[in-house]
Formats: sequence, C-alpha cells, structure tokens
Amino acid sequence: MSNPVPAAPAPAPAPGRRVRVWALVSAGLLVPATVLAGILALSADHAGRCLGYAENCGSNPGWTYGASLGLAAVALVVALAASRETVRRAALGTQVAAELVFLLLVVTTFA
Repeated sequence: MSNPVPAAPAPAPAPGRRVRVWALVSAGLLVPATVLAGILALSADHAGRCLGYAENCGSNPGWTYGASLGLAAVALVVALAASRETVRRAALGTQVAAELVFLLLVVTTFA
C-alpha cells in the first residue's frame, strides 16, 4: 500500500495582479461616481441660479479637472505596467487620490 501524496497547495495570486485589478476597478468606477457626483452637484442651492443666470457659479478653474484626470490616467498606466510592487502600490494610491480630487471638484462645481 502506498501512501497518497498530499496535493500541493494552490499558488497564491501574485501580489502585483491584485494591485492591477484594483487599479482597473478604481478606473472603471470613476464614471458612475462622476455621474453621481454630478447629480449631487446639480442638487445644490446655487446650481439653478448658476445654470439659469450664470450667477453664483463655482470658482474652480477648468484646468484642475483635466490635471486631476491626467494624473489619474498616468498613475493607472504606471500601476499596470510597473515591474516593482512598491511602485505599483504608490501608483495605485496616487490614482485613487487623483480620482477623489476630481470627484470633489465635480461636487463643488456650483458651490
């Protein structure tokens, strides 16, 4: 009688894969979050006056929206393409922070 050989444990997912997945999930959730932030911004007190009469509109400069989205896009590419784990994690943190800044700017558009 031979003793059965125990099965080898399943390999753990690569840590880099997990960071890449979270980077893609974060980028994918930016669109619905932006829609919800836009709806929230339109429900502000000043939104109707701003849209109807161009009074009391927010003072966010337009370039800040593009800069935060550009930074998030660059961080996404770095998170997906970097070979070192620490660089991928830093890029993911930068991406999430830039996306949160963009959403904050959208919410405060009519503030």
